[in-house]
Amino acid sequence: MHHEEFRSLLGRFRKRSLRFSEFVDYLVEKPDEALRTSSTLIWEAIEHFGFRIVVRSGEPTLSYEIFKDPFSGGTNAVFGQEFCIKHVVDVIEAMGKESGPNRGIVLVGPPASGKTNIVDLISLALEEYTKEHHTSIFTFFFRFEGRNGRVVELRPQFLHNPVLLFPTSLQEDSTIRHPRQELFELINARRGKHEKIIVPTYFQHANLDKRSLDILESLLLHPRNIGKTLFDVIEEYVRVEEVEFSNAQAKGIANIDDMRELRITVHPVELGGDDRAVLAEHLPGTRLREYQGALVAANRGLLHIHDAFGGIGPDGPSERDYKPLLMLLGSGRASVEATQTAVDTTVILTTNLEEMAQLERQLTSSKLLDRIEKIPVNYLLDAQSEMEILRRDLANMRQKYDVDPNLLRVAAYFAVLTRLLPPLKPPADWDEDKKKLFCSITPEQKLFIYASRSEDPIATIRKLPHWHPFRSEMIKRSINIHDDEALGRLIAPDPGRVSLEQSGVFSAEELKLVDDAFMRALIQEHYPNEGRHGISVRQLQNIMRDTIANSDGLRVHVGTFFAQLRRIFEGGAELHHWLAIDPAYRKGRKPIPPRVVGFVNFGEGQADYGDFEGLARVAQALYWDIIRREITVATVNRDPDEIALDLRRYLQHALLAKAHANRAFAHIMVPKYTYVDPQSGEKVDKPDEAFLESIEAILAPGRSGIAFRNEIAQRFLDLQASGELTLEPGKSVVTSRRDNVLTAFAAEYERLLGHRRAAGEVDAQKLVEAFFKKKREPEAYAALDPRVTEFAENVLRNMSRRFGYSKQSALDTVLYAVRKGV
Repeated sequence: MHHEEFRSLLGRFRKRSLRFSEFVDYLVEKPDEALRTSSTLIWEAIEHFGFRIVVRSGEPTLSYEIFKDPFSGGTNAVFGQEFCIKHVVDVIEAMGKESGPNRGIVLVGPPASGKTNIVDLISLALEEYTKEHHTSIFTFFFRFEGRNGRVVELRPQFLHNPVLLFPTSLQEDSTIRHPRQELFELINARRGKHEKIIVPTYFQHANLDKRSLDILESLLLHPRNIGKTLFDVIEEYVRVEEVEFSNAQAKGIANIDDMRELRITVHPVELGGDDRAVLAEHLPGTRLREYQGALVAANRGLLHIHDAFGGIGPDGPSERDYKPLLMLLGSGRASVEATQTAVDTTVILTTNLEEMAQLERQLTSSKLLDRIEKIPVNYLLDAQSEMEILRRDLANMRQKYDVDPNLLRVAAYFAVLTRLLPPLKPPADWDEDKKKLFCSITPEQKLFIYASRSEDPIATIRKLPHWHPFRSEMIKRSINIHDDEALGRLIAPDPGRVSLEQSGVFSAEELKLVDDAFMRALIQEHYPNEGRHGISVRQLQNIMRDTIANSDGLRVHVGTFFAQLRRIFEGGAELHHWLAIDPAYRKGRKPIPPRVVGFVNFGEGQADYGDFEGLARVAQALYWDIIRREITVATVNRDPDEIALDLRRYLQHALLAKAHANRAFAHIMVPKYTYVDPQSGEKVDKPDEAFLESIEAILAPGRSGIAFRNEIAQRFLDLQASGELTLEPGKSVVTSRRDNVLTAFAAEYERLLGHRRAAGEVDAQKLVEAFFKKKREPEAYAALDPRVTEFAENVLRNMSRRFGYSKQSALDTVLYAVRKGV
């Protein structure tokens, strides 16, 4: 890289500077831009970076791009808090539109739930937005030029909007005028009927700080300015300049962790002798002071008070500590030099549950509580998002060690299971079957409902009731929910999520009852309490690090994670505070009924909500089910989707065979079940007998193939007639995807999935022995029958290729599965 390229990396140009009259022209031309309040600016910054639509548990919402942390490559990205963030953004928008009181926002939640990251990313977005070339944030400074040509510039620390240079009232001869109000009236008079602006209340009444007013007054009274109007003095001595906000310099953005820093301090301005001489020419006898403090730095932007209600005294902050905040949120002003100045800042506080409860117990806290809006930020209930956090934060671990590809998923499953609350009361207007299922939802079922992939997000959005807030959101944004293409572009992809059908924890009958309304009722029932308790992501990361420490230094296996959990349970709640089980989990509830997770049996009351040790066994059972499927697929050497397509083809050809056999109505039935093969593009109107027989040899060995296919075809028709099985409109069984075919024929699908094409070639026991020999006796392994070793190597290759295992980790997983009887 040449020197010129280095220089370009650090190139920076001072933003433009205007005379006051030029700013007034800009104000008249673009009043909406010139009269932005802090909340409007923050809302614009968030919107500027865009959004996508996500559907979580049947509930659509917006996912704003800034919370993926585009500023530092996702290092501080916030995962899974879309509903909480939408609440924050809505409150900020309401402030900007003055559709609600100017209140402070308090993010309340347990430790390590993402509260600070949310505010940090908002502040970064605000900083980046003010640097955009199309965003102009103007303030002003005083410019004094001495007789010797020396120039001194004095900048108000408050970064006031130059509009405030127009006084709210001014004496002119014997009358009182209101220049600022007249200015706004003039601006609207020049605009069309439908283009008139609504001036924010702040700009109608705000005043400059005392130092700026003193300077203006001194200049007006100076003999050299006799006969000049206020406009003439401002035009001569004031320059308007663009400003960029800065987190690091506390310019437009302040971040504090002590309420006492809210008080504004006053200090004398320190100048050199030459500069003092210049000022003496223009401001003789004026004592100049400068202001410092969080409220000064945060004017025009954002004030973040971190851990707001803790750390000062045994009972938290006193009213004296947060008195400046009371004034700010009550009147929009700050006390300075025995007077008040207007401050326009959006206040966001973060605090944990205990400190918030401590504040609420104070007798004098009602004034503050009346001026803030609490927004819960709890632990995640979405296992996929929890896994994304682990994947990001433990990225170095995954580079240094051979990590089991299921480790993060299983850890996320366990974490979310510890945070769930039991369902108690279903909506009264549901039928009895749906109510019964709602009340009997198990922790693992709730886990998958919260983390599931929406099979048809567009349909979910369209089926929302007319009163749903998301419909209003789409109307406000001029988004037509009936335009598939436009809506589809906005919906965020959901890689890695599984459907409820794929989870394996629901029966076919249960899946029919779990619709969007069911999922919404489930997630809304315990809001905002669900997710307040359980293991935090920090504690989970500690367990993951201990898992690494207890591994062999090369590979990190899921089994080591469960061994570490067992040690934690032995230590109990005295060593691990999150293990304390709230009795409210079980109060007024019957024990959870017996159930099977994967192939593990749980008795009545076992692994119930709040039973963390039992829930660890549930997470282990889910893991066993995962690796059983992986090993099955690796052994079969076929993708489950290919096997699913075979089942669909079998059903389609069985229907065709039945149609041909019905000679009386063949001319009607055959065209109905004729289809176009998606792979060859050819029309298929006759059953493939060879294909039917090959599938029947697996599904019904020893039975008459014709009898079995007729039975399957009739079952299909009966399910379709009763409405229990539906295909996509206008599609065949082969081409339809958004349906419940695999659920309706789950037993047949599992049988096909478990069938080993190489059955008969290699004895299962010999294969197991080969895996053990490969691990412990490499020489004996090399001497085995080549057919056995080749089959074993093929299984390990498939584990690696399909699921991301290393060859050694794949072998360890197979042996673990054998030892556990998976």
